[in-house]
Amino acid sequence: MTIRKKITLLIGGAGFLASLLLSGYVFWEMVEQPLEIIDSEIETIGRMAARMILTGREKAGLPLREASLPEGDRYWITIQDENSGKELYRSRVARLVDIPLADRPSRATVGVVVPPSRIRLGQDRGDEVTFRMGTFRFNLDGRPILLQIGRPSEWLEEEILDIAVEIAGGLAFSTLFLLVISHFIAGIILKPVGAIGDLTREINEKSLDQRIPAGKERDEFNALAGTINRMLDRLQHSFAKQKRFLADTSHDLKTPLTMLRLSMDEILSGNREDVPDSLRRVLVRQNIQILRMERLVKNLLELSSLEISESIDFRPVDLTSLLESLLEDYGLLADKRNIGIRTRLPGKVAIQGDPDKMTRALSNLLDNAVKYNRDGGQIDLELTIGKENIRIAIANTGMGIPRREIDKVFDQFYRVERSRSLRYGGSGLGLAIVKRIVELHGGSIEIESEQDAWTKVSVLLPSYLLIEDERKKYESWIKM
Repeated sequence: MTIRKKITLLIGGAGFLASLLLSGYVFWEMVEQPLEIIDSEIETIGRMAARMILTGREKAGLPLREASLPEGDRYWITIQDENSGKELYRSRVARLVDIPLADRPSRATVGVVVPPSRIRLGQDRGDEVTFRMGTFRFNLDGRPILLQIGRPSEWLEEEILDIAVEIAGGLAFSTLFLLVISHFIAGIILKPVGAIGDLTREINEKSLDQRIPAGKERDEFNALAGTINRMLDRLQHSFAKQKRFLADTSHDLKTPLTMLRLSMDEILSGNREDVPDSLRRVLVRQNIQILRMERLVKNLLELSSLEISESIDFRPVDLTSLLESLLEDYGLLADKRNIGIRTRLPGKVAIQGDPDKMTRALSNLLDNAVKYNRDGGQIDLELTIGKENIRIAIANTGMGIPRREIDKVFDQFYRVERSRSLRYGGSGLGLAIVKRIVELHGGSIEIESEQDAWTKVSVLLPSYLLIEDERKKYESWIKM
C-alpha cells in the first residue's frame, strides 16, 4: 500500500470516527429532547387531571371529562391514593390497554400490543403501540398521590428512524467527501517526496554530480533532500576514487606485464637447448596466463578511460566497410569451427562517430558471436536504417543466456557461467565496454536470448548520427 493511500485512510478514518462521535451525540440529543418535552407534557397533564378530581371540580364517583384535557382521549392515566391504595381515576385508554403499573417514580418507553379493533392509536403492522410512560408521586392538598400517565409516541419513533437514516446518510457522504479531500491533500503533502523520488531515479553512476534542490523551509522534506545530497557527495567521492585507483593500478601493471611477456617470449623463442622440455611446458602455461592478465589490464584501462570520458571526438565512420573488414578477420576463426556467416548489409552507411571505439565495440560483439557459438553453428549480421535509429543486429547459435541473467550481462566482471568464461578466457568486461561506447554515441544496446538455442545483440544508434549525404540518400526510407 502506498503512503498516499495510508495517509488517505488515516485521515479518513480519523474524520469518520470524529463524525461518528459527533453524530452519535447529536442523535442522542435529538432523541432525548423530544422525550424530555413529552415527559414534561405528561406530568403537566397528569397533575391537571389529579387536581380536577381532588378539588371537587368533578363530583365524586363521576368520571373525569377527558375532553376537558388537551387530547385527553389519547392519554393512559391512573390516579391512586397512596394512603388507602384506592384507585381514584382510570382513563378510557387505560381501561382498554393493559400496561403494568410502576410502584415508584420513573420514566420509561413501553411497547404493548393493541388490536386496532379495540382502539386506534396509530398502530404499526404488528399492532404494537409505543407509550411514553411516567410515574409521579406528589401531595395534593395534603393527600399523597401516585400518578401514572402515558401517551402514544409512534410518531416519535418514526421521526427518530428518519433522523437516524438522515444522519447515517450524512455520515456516509461526509466520509466519502473526506476521503476524496484527504487523498487530494495527501498528494499535496507528498508532492515533494515524489519530486525527490523522480530526481533520485535519474541519478546513476554516470550522473552522480546531480543534486536534489532543497528549499529554505526547515521541514522534514528539505532535511531528507539534504541527507540524500550528502550521501550522493560521499558516493561521488568514492566512485571517483575507485575509478582513479582502477586506472592508476591498471596503468602501473601494464608496463611490468609487457616486460614479463617479452622476456617470456624471448626465452621460448627458437630452440634453446638450455631450457628443458619440462620447464618449457611450464613457461608456455605461464605465458598464456600472462597474456590473459595483459588483456585484462588492457580492458580495465580502456573501461576506466571510457567511464571518465563524457564525450568523444566524432568523425566520419563507414559502418558497412567497418563491418566487412571485421568479418574478414573473424571469418577465419569461424571457418575453423565450420560456423556459417550470413550478412544483410546495405550500401555505404556513414555516420558521425569514433572509428576506434566503434571498431572495438563491434569487434567485441563478433568475437563473442564466434567464441560462444557451437561448432557448425550460424552467425547472422544485419544493418538496417529506421526512422529513429540505425540498428546493428548480431545473432548467433549457441548455449544462450538464461532469462533471469540477461539484465546482468552488461555489469562489469559478470559472467554467465564461470567455467565457460574461464575456458574462453573471458573477463566479464567485454559487454560493459560495448555498452559504454554505444552510450557515448547516444545509443543503446539490447539483448535477446533463448537458452540452449540462440542469442541476439542489437546496437541502436540514433539516426541523427547519419552524415548529411547519407541522410538524404536514405531520406525516403527514414520517412516511412
